[in-house]
Amino acid sequence: MEHFDLIIIGAGSGNSVIGPEHDHLKIAIVERNLFGGTCLNVGCIPTKMYVHTANIAYESEHAAPFGLDITLDSVRWTDIRDRIFGRIDPIPPAGERYRHQLENWSVFDGTARFVGPKTIEVSHDATTSTITADQIIIATGASASIPDVPGLAHVRYETSDTIMRIASVPKRLVILGGGFIACEMAHIFGSLGAEVTILTRGPRLLARTDRSIAQAVTEQLSERFNVILECDTGRIDQAESGEIIVDARGRAVVGDMLLVATGRHPSTADLNLAAAGIVVDDDGYVVTNATMATNVAGVWAPAT
Repeated sequence: MEHFDLIIIGAGSGNSVIGPEHDHLKIAIVERNLFGGTCLNVGCIPTKMYVHTANIAYESEHAAPFGLDITLDSVRWTDIRDRIFGRIDPIPPAGERYRHQLENWSVFDGTARFVGPKTIEVSHDATTSTITADQIIIATGASASIPDVPGLAHVRYETSDTIMRIASVPKRLVILGGGFIACEMAHIFGSLGAEVTILTRGPRLLARTDRSIAQAVTEQLSERFNVILECDTGRIDQAESGEIIVDARGRAVVGDMLLVATGRHPSTADLNLAAAGIVVDDDGYVVTNATMATNVAGVWAPAT
């Protein structure tokens, strides 16, 4: 059982909190997936690269009022995708190699779970290691939330973690959800040729943002796409042809691809936080209170 000054669980934002002022610490970092976390690999960085491309495509089709006659002749999706991930994919292994070469760092490839206060078990394949630390940072990020919709478990669907690497732009994309991921993906794929339908339970898109902004976004995207508001999805099925059929308020919405964009939740379920005395609510968010702070002094657990 090796002891460290600090253990970091998660090599996304957790990998960036340490600076030169911490060079005197003995540090362990545990990651079961890719260095860089959500933002680098499946979040803000690739999405913004896609959005920039989508903006160019969209503006080319709406340039006439500015005296520019421009047409979008074709979309080379695989060129777009491969350019973006050709830039991104080399970064995680490079970041991991860098941490490996530092004398005061130990990199653990595997899944972490608490087995006691300030005690972590790391599992990888058939091996396990137990490590302890004076302080522990929980930075495991978030995962796609999948709603309990009848039939959804039996159909093929994408999430924001997977849709950016698909083989081709779908002809008809149905998006379940009305938050920022849904709106961003609607703009990306709609600008690149997909017919987009957005289904959301709320009275407007971006329902959790400023009301005037949400209303403006709803109006603008409704002009471009088929936006169905206040929609309680009844059931989702997949035909033998592969088409996705969604029951939207008694009306059948058909698409070639389904994107589930109903939010993200903290990736804390596998951590066995109770063993460390950390309390979470039903959604996986850490419950901060005086009792918890006393019981797990030295453990820093951000909400996401």
